[in-house]
Amino acid sequence: MKGLLYKDFQLILNKFSYMQRVFLLLVAILMILFLKEAGTLFLAMILPLALAALPTSLLVADHESGWERFVGVFPIAKEKIVLARYLFCFMLTALVGGGVFSLCLVAHAIFGQYSLELHLIIIGVGLLFGMLYIVILLPFIYAFGTFGNTIVNIIFLALIMGGVYALQKTSFGVTFTVWLAKTNNVLLIMGAVLVLLIGTLISLKSPRSFMDEHLLIRKEGHHEKETLSSTSTCISGPLSYFGTRATHLG
Repeated sequence: MKGLLYKDFQLILNKFSYMQRVFLLLVAILMILFLKEAGTLFLAMILPLALAALPTSLLVADHESGWERFVGVFPIAKEKIVLARYLFCFMLTALVGGGVFSLCLVAHAIFGQYSLELHLIIIGVGLLFGMLYIVILLPFIYAFGTFGNTIVNIIFLALIMGGVYALQKTSFGVTFTVWLAKTNNVLLIMGAVLVLLIGTLISLKSPRSFMDEHLLIRKEGHHEKETLSSTSTCISGPLSYFGTRATHLG
């Protein structure tokens, strides 16, 4: 498991050079300096959603590094391969969320524009949406490859547009706002965690069949290559022998 997590971490590091990482850090610092707490709130919402597309980048990196051509012959359980990908995406999203939370605390202590509760709400919403996106995206990635990212983007866009319309144009928006204001924050957090947990369990069951088919294809391809290689060796051996005999006889 540790090896699989380290492999994904190395793939992400290889995607971004040292200068690119420094540039991203400078952009984040400049946003906080010029936009103050609004900059940290923007980062708290956008960074988890940006990381949500991580499975697509990892899939492309696996293809480029040749991992998918050899994983089928390794003595690694398919469940561990899938679980490691989920754990890595969740851990990296949580790590970035922790970093953004630290920035929010610093910005709040310096500028004091917004309440700390607002920072916590924005960070929580960003992490929840980011992890839910990962939970939905991973099965589609295993099923349809990189095109799965497009499918999930369309689904999320339709849900967001439908939600905005329902909140603004129907009576549901007023009802939902009143309910949200009256509900205990602890219950909201517990409900969000429960939704994420159920979604993760359902999502974990989905990719296994796709992973089985994926590895089966790879193993069959590997077996066919070995068969062709042994066949060509068997054929080339007698042909070279007869060629040599013919040369001597000539």
